[in-house]
Amino acid sequence: MDDVESRVNEAADAALTNAMYRYTFGIVGNGIGGVVGQGIGTGVGVCWKGTYLIVTAAHTMQTTPNQSQFFLLPDESVNIQGSSLNSEPPPVNVQGRVQLESQQSLLDDDRDLAAFIVPEQMEEQGRRHFYNLDDGHNTFNLARKQIGFLGYPSAARQQVGSNFMATPYGSFGDLVDAAQGVDSDSQVAVSYPASNSVNAHGLSGCGLWMPEEAPEAKLWTPGVILVGLVTDLDPKSQILIGYRVEELVDFLRITLP
Repeated sequence: MDDVESRVNEAADAALTNAMYRYTFGIVGNGIGGVVGQGIGTGVGVCWKGTYLIVTAAHTMQTTPNQSQFFLLPDESVNIQGSSLNSEPPPVNVQGRVQLESQQSLLDDDRDLAAFIVPEQMEEQGRRHFYNLDDGHNTFNLARKQIGFLGYPSAARQQVGSNFMATPYGSFGDLVDAAQGVDSDSQVAVSYPASNSVNAHGLSGCGLWMPEEAPEAKLWTPGVILVGLVTDLDPKSQILIGYRVEELVDFLRITLP
């Protein structure tokens, strides 16, 4: 691969990573032993029929009372570690955790799915971080596609005094057909890069994203389509397991008709 093609691919990966990051929230909860603020998970901001939510895996929020839940908000862009696209190191933007006002949560009785209802986003800048999800979303076009994911694995956090700084991690994997323990009717499995040293624990609740295809004869612009939500990891097979977006739509249709 020549240098120009390599840089184009790197730029495309960076653009898609930022497209996924735009909708990705960190969920800070209780750690082992109930220690406040020491657990980390992931959620996806969606707008469903005018209601703004952070959807996640139910097990990410069930161990922490609402009053102890905090959130890491997405910024407009994320720094790509090790990128050769910038001649100078990008500035570090550190954001603190926040707590939702009048927090209300929804829980699926049968699936490992949950959602937090957040206040209506009145400003365009706020609305940009909530993906428009509707009944038309499906996984019919997943064949032979690479799937992106981005979240907050606990292994990527850094200790800062008695607290820690969490950093997002994203990558791409291939769809895995007929993976053991996966119900192909309701779930989807994506390969987790074997060469990666970052433990995927904490990615539960992150989105599974398919890059948008550009119309013919049009300039490609980075965009992503939500096709699933990660709820489990099989470290032996090195796959992430998530519910298909149809299951997420069904959950919201039932709880928020």
